[in-house]
Amino acid sequence: MQKAFRIIIQHRLLSRAELACSSLVLEEATKTAATITVREKHGGKSGDAPQTSPRRFTMEIDLKTGGARWDSNDEIEMKPVSR
Repeated sequence: MQKAFRIIIQHRLLSRAELACSSLVLEEATKTAATITVREKHGGKSGDAPQTSPRRFTMEIDLKTGGARWDSNDEIEMKPVSR
């Protein structure tokens, strides 16, 4: 999860405010890869309906190389996060 936070901040996938109102969910993990879903966190300071948490994007991280792919694009296809 720390690697996912670093990638999101380093590559500016979300602003710090957006990240503060997000939750990261580990969907799947092996020794070599992890799949994380980033969701909006509602309620409290983030506002909106607390019972909802829309998906922002899903990210796949190669734990050996540190490379990542995400699906935040018009085609909703996994594409590399720019280095």
